Amino acid sequence: MAFYLGIDGGGSKTKLLLGDEQRLLAEATTSGSNILRSGKDPVRSALHAAIEEICQRGGTRAADIRRVVAGIAGSSNEAVRVLLEAALRERIPGAIEVLGDMEIAHHAALEGSPGVLVNAGTGSIAYGKNANGQTARAGGWGFAISDEGSGHWIGRNAVATAIRAFDTQQDEDFLHHMMSAAGAKTPEELAKFANASANPDFARFSPEVVTLAQLGDTIAAGILQRAGEELSRLADAVLGHIFRGARGVRVAAAGGVFRSSDAVFQSFRKQVGTRHPSAIVFLSVADPAMGALMLARRAR
Repeated sequence: MAFYLGIDGGGSKTKLLLGDEQRLLAEATTSGSNILRSGKDPVRSALHAAIEEICQRGGTRAADIRRVVAGIAGSSNEAVRVLLEAALRERIPGAIEVLGDMEIAHHAALEGSPGVLVNAGTGSIAYGKNANGQTARAGGWGFAISDEGSGHWIGRNAVATAIRAFDTQQDEDFLHHMMSAAGAKTPEELAKFANASANPDFARFSPEVVTLAQLGDTIAAGILQRAGEELSRLADAVLGHIFRGARGVRVAAAGGVFRSSDAVFQSFRKQVGTRHPSAIVFLSVADPAMGALMLARRAR
């Protein structure tokens, strides 16, 4: 019997699915596997532990896995892709293919059909494929210069807004909510958190912003509206590049930001619809890890 492994590696969480030709046999999760965010050694160790765990749950050995497809954030960088493939090779002798996480998410959401995927989790990216097989992407260039509308973007904007509120002595409620989310007792401690490392975990603030918006906080609502607008610009870039003049293009919104906030999705859908009235915009609940498993099976 042949076994196949699909891996969806994001900035915050990695999900693994093990299956045979038809059945799903086991599932495992571990920490994020974006080497650019977490570092090579922590990602390597987490992947190895998760592979061992899922094989135990599935009643098989890593040596029996025929093919792995791993869609992992940051792997569009060739050096990163090589490191990830080498880490997987230390445990799995079968065929290994490391793709961008947007490719497996696109396959899952659009079932291999043409269209555009906009994925917003810790980071963000738009990825499209047309009927001729042409592909294009926008965004996803890392938290320092890109990841517009993502959980990181939402959190960073929320903290920046909170500190601005302190400077202007306005909107103290929002400031105190962000301080609480960071475990900070003073605005100075909040600022220290934001500047203490080159890669602060701003995405941790995103759920708090969503909750505040649902409770009627206008500042939080405004941040989420702008997040949707930023994500729509990513879709617009891909649509304009490989779907120019096409009608009825499917545009899938996927990832934790869209799933957790209807406000982001509605803002996104409105903006895409304004610029591309015939586009079919929908919220995808498809599992990218299943997309990776499907791709692994398909290549057998």
